[in-house]
Amino acid sequence: MIRPRPRALTDTPPRAVLYLRQSIAREESISLELQEHAGREYCEQRGYDVVAVEADAGISGRTWARPAVQRVMSMIEESRAEVIVLWKWSRLSRSRRDWAVAADRAEVAGGRIESATEPIDVTTSAGRFARGVMTELAAFESERIGDVWREVHARRVSTGRPANGRPRFGYTYDPAGKVHRPDPVTGPVLADLYQRYVGGESVYSLVRWLNASGYETVPGYTPPGSTGAWSERTLRRVLDRGFGAGYFTVGDELRRGIHEPIIDEATWEAYQVSRQERRVERSGERSQYLLSGLVRCACGARMTAGLHGHARAAKMRCKKNADGVHAGGYVMMHFLEAHVLDWLRDVAAEVDDATSAASEDVAHAQRSRDQARFLEREITAAREELLRATRAHLSGVIPEDAYLVVRGELEEKVAGLSGRLLAAQVAGRRAPAPQVAASLLADWETLSVELRRGALKQLIAYVLVKPGRPRAEISVVPVWEGERSHE
Repeated sequence: MIRPRPRALTDTPPRAVLYLRQSIAREESISLELQEHAGREYCEQRGYDVVAVEADAGISGRTWARPAVQRVMSMIEESRAEVIVLWKWSRLSRSRRDWAVAADRAEVAGGRIESATEPIDVTTSAGRFARGVMTELAAFESERIGDVWREVHARRVSTGRPANGRPRFGYTYDPAGKVHRPDPVTGPVLADLYQRYVGGESVYSLVRWLNASGYETVPGYTPPGSTGAWSERTLRRVLDRGFGAGYFTVGDELRRGIHEPIIDEATWEAYQVSRQERRVERSGERSQYLLSGLVRCACGARMTAGLHGHARAAKMRCKKNADGVHAGGYVMMHFLEAHVLDWLRDVAAEVDDATSAASEDVAHAQRSRDQARFLEREITAAREELLRATRAHLSGVIPEDAYLVVRGELEEKVAGLSGRLLAAQVAGRRAPAPQVAASLLADWETLSVELRRGALKQLIAYVLVKPGRPRAEISVVPVWEGERSHE
């Protein structure tokens, strides 16, 4: 096949587009200004008319998914320019495949690619060979840098450090010690976020508080080009990664780091339990109604809040009623909330009453601690059994198929036990119900609906309603009774 020749030069100056790229690698982070100056000087010497300057700032040459480079290639293919001028050949790409495709696209369109600082006559076979050598060197250098960084990252991870020293909210980076240290300003804020979430405050209200207080995210938590404002997704990423608890992630694996934790292990475990429990209740967290997500009908269905009836009064309605399964199923919201508030006062008054229902909360906490110790022993035994099975498999005693079945069963068992252990540990650390109730009542008037609801969830498993006339029958099922029913 005869390859198209570059467009013939005419009396009209060739139109050139400068392509600039600032690499993310530090040792070669040549400024865009320097690249543009060299490119313009090169074009002036050759009589080229610079019609556009396109730049990809801070993007690796290993990827071809760069907006500016795509625009430059389109200009050549659409005959809006004849020459692409680079600072160095490596600026266009460090990928052998991408470079070959780009050169072919330019030549098929009748254009060409040139370097301002590494001039080569690509109209000759020798020139194209020399360009191939230069692009091969660029690919080699890219791979060499990648190998070095992989070694550095692996070494950092093996010593309990994250793969890089990028900023983490709540911490500052100590380059001398190559370790993150708690920041005296944002560190306490991060710890407070965990405590407030575990205490029942929603992600949505925490985000509003962070932005209203002037706290910004740090680079790496938000998409490129976005502001430092917090979003629900950003806050969840920060909290879920567990850096403040002394962990860091390698892929999907959570590893213990050498940096100082901002929160203790108990708070981290409580956060994980709360996070899991609230994954399916996210819409309820935003509800304007105090008891959203907490009320059940006697028929077993959940009750949802809304404005119902001719007067558009706030009521709870049974979901089965809404689906047309049964008639009735309404309860006035103010009546329901008043009943719950009376129950809360009763619990708060039982501080010294050893025969009260609240004393069952203390007994349940002790049972939870006992259960946690039992589950820890079960997990240890299952892991030891898995270790013995692995050794037997490596010794040839257990065949591959049988080993995979045993390993899958034991890993599933450990995962199930670990979930139960986490729940038992949190329940075992729960503050006595009377203290929680008294504290909640003391701050009731100053707390938002979200905070009240979150605090109630520490005490109430659900509110059971039997709709009827003239009034519904209401009973509050405490957390300790609800959990006991599942033991």
